[in-house]
Amino acid sequence: MGKIKDRYAIVGVGESERSRNSGTTPLHMALDAARAALNDAGLEAKDIDGFMNYNENDSCTSHQLATYLGVRPKYVKDIQGGGSSTEMLIGDAIGLIEAGMLNTVLIFRSMNGSSGQRVGRGYDPDMLQSALPGGSYIIPYGSASPSQWFGMFATRHMYETGITKEHLGHVCLSFYEHAQRNPKAFLHGKPLTMEKYLETPDISYPFNIHDSCVELDEANAIIVTSAERANDCKSKPVYIMGMEARQCHPNAHYWADLNQVASDYVGENLFHSAGVKPEDMQVASIYDCFSWVVLRQLEAYGLAPKGEVGEFVADGNLRMDGKLPTNTAGGMLSEGYTHGMNNVLEIVRQLRHEYKGAERQVKDCEIGICTGWSGPDIAGAMILRN
Repeated sequence: MGKIKDRYAIVGVGESERSRNSGTTPLHMALDAARAALNDAGLEAKDIDGFMNYNENDSCTSHQLATYLGVRPKYVKDIQGGGSSTEMLIGDAIGLIEAGMLNTVLIFRSMNGSSGQRVGRGYDPDMLQSALPGGSYIIPYGSASPSQWFGMFATRHMYETGITKEHLGHVCLSFYEHAQRNPKAFLHGKPLTMEKYLETPDISYPFNIHDSCVELDEANAIIVTSAERANDCKSKPVYIMGMEARQCHPNAHYWADLNQVASDYVGENLFHSAGVKPEDMQVASIYDCFSWVVLRQLEAYGLAPKGEVGEFVADGNLRMDGKLPTNTAGGMLSEGYTHGMNNVLEIVRQLRHEYKGAERQVKDCEIGICTGWSGPDIAGAMILRN
């Protein structure tokens, strides 16, 4: 990607209510999230000329959202995708603004992820065997859900590095602790202890329910524009210093090498484009569909030393008083789950210092990293500053 440092910004974020049963449509929730983001930015719907969303055939279209907001959009995009799609669409928005085709873009994810289509229930084996890269090698053996797929990578990584169940538990405990400070977190009021974590039976080794994201009905929205236009917004802009929209595993059938993940290829260019180093990060939003995914990304991005990431989290470094406060709203493990977009909302709010004066605010944070994980096969990330 070209030189974009500090030339583009996130100026609006918003979400709908989150629940186990929304009783409404993804379009309704998307409207709630979009209006909240517009209000946050101090913009009107007519100021948005581009609309984008990602989905898994479980949402409304960008055209529908724009129309119900009363806008005739110049550009709409709907892609099929989950994790890392937020970063990818932000990259697409930047490219279109850079080309002079658009001015301001609203990106959203809306899903009845609990009462409707639930990813955690697994997929149709007949479909996956042909649609999933390498699916014919794993589906016949009963591996048809993300917890089973990522569990294979996790188990191999744990064997290679000495990571234990307790280390996975420390990730969960840190994020559950953050959720207790966030009234909007779904698991607010439900603290977790290591004893309870270890007593909970596994769903698919090494993951139990606490290691797994909380699937809910909700919508999130983000507004992206140029730094120049950001100056006219009501909100404090959060600038994009560097970005790697989507990198891939070197093998199409990525099951062939469990020791590599796409995230391993993101960090070098990401930090170079932003002109900073991993040790400069003061706050983080790390994609957390499962606890182990956090550990593997901390290692991949150089945020924790290879071979020592288990002790890094055991020492409390993901907590508010740690070296790298991470997923400070509770993350997808305990706040909510929109394939990562809720983590972007939180890091924007942290860098704006919206919680100043409360124990939920990371003290004096000015720069942070946000990562996306579509799986071992696809990953992206961005570095943001206030």
